[in-house]
Amino acid sequence: MVCIFCGSQTKVVNSRHNVKLNQTWRRHKCLKCASLFTSVESFDLSKSILVESSDGKLNNFSINKFRYSIYQSLSHQKKALDNSTAITNTIVAQLLKSLKNPVIKRDDLVKTAAKILKRFDRAAYVHYLAHHSSDN
Repeated sequence: MVCIFCGSQTKVVNSRHNVKLNQTWRRHKCLKCASLFTSVESFDLSKSILVESSDGKLNNFSINKFRYSIYQSLSHQKKALDNSTAITNTIVAQLLKSLKNPVIKRDDLVKTAAKILKRFDRAAYVHYLAHHSSDN
């Protein structure tokens, strides 16, 4: 990686992997100006995972669209934004553990999300299923 300040080469001086978020945090030091900066690497899920609808159509997975659907279900909570981000990360981590190939069925995505939401907030679970059932 190049330095964000002077454009010279850098070396990684510290690195941590966050399993739950599927991210790697890295601390870089510039070999020329000695500046320090941090980068966060994560998977581009929209280019890596496809969602198969009930009619067989394949769509790129959109983490933002998915997070928003969780947020809508949690909108009655005071910390809906923070909770929707955390719940989305939990759901995606659960999905990635069980994923055997790059295609996930929409119904499996909905079932996993509903299962996790049910444990967290019953009202959010009901709202999510009402808007994401197989009939929709």
